[in-house]
Amino acid sequence: MPLLRWVLLCCGLLPLQLQACLLQMQAQHFPPRFIKQETEQGEVRWQGFNAELYHALARRLDCQAELLEIPWGRALQMLAEGELSMMSNASWNEERAAFAHFIGPVSMERTLVVGPVALQGKVTDLRQLTQVPGQISLMQGVYYGSDFAREVEQNPALQQRLAYVSTSQQKLELLLRGRVQLTFEDSLTLQQLYQQQVLDPHDFIALFTLHENPVYLLVSKAQFDPSQLAQLEAAWQQLVDDGTLAELKQRYFDTSP
Repeated sequence: MPLLRWVLLCCGLLPLQLQACLLQMQAQHFPPRFIKQETEQGEVRWQGFNAELYHALARRLDCQAELLEIPWGRALQMLAEGELSMMSNASWNEERAAFAHFIGPVSMERTLVVGPVALQGKVTDLRQLTQVPGQISLMQGVYYGSDFAREVEQNPALQQRLAYVSTSQQKLELLLRGRVQLTFEDSLTLQQLYQQQVLDPHDFIALFTLHENPVYLLVSKAQFDPSQLAQLEAAWQQLVDDGTLAELKQRYFDTSP
């Protein structure tokens, strides 16, 4: 049975109305979009832009939102199979469009190639990645743009350098331990890592922009029929029109001092 439970009530001549539901959504520690916190009792709580956006969207549908900590690649498979309602920060591509609806765009995402300061000016574009010895850490299932996909397909030397991981923390740990020479990182996350002193900008910097594009909420076609999708799109538009989306962006994405 799908994890999203829609209960519909037919009232005479009135249209079917959404009466109760549970939205189960993928989450993963990825500041400032998802910030995982654990209480002294071991309870997990989620804050951040995407977490609050999820809950605001669910409230407008009179639904409950449940955030599930699932690696990105596995979550995509669950979404396609109807075992998960929704994901966030998803780039559009034809493969995903076969099993998911796209709501938004929610924001712009910029992926940076991050590496040692010593490589500044030496690695400035995609083709130069193979000139750097060592491996490159990146997330399994994440779309890094058509240029990168094409380069990987045509360049066996680059394929051999790629170290795929399932979580953002694993990707970062490989860089800090010297297990990889380069990593791909979201621009906002990189600023958070600097501010929290997880990374030192004197040691690691952004070498160039790998990919930039709008990102969306990814909604399971197996769980949402056209009527339910229309309700979801209307709720999303409310978040845009009443300023909720803009307020969350200002709170979490404003990196000015």
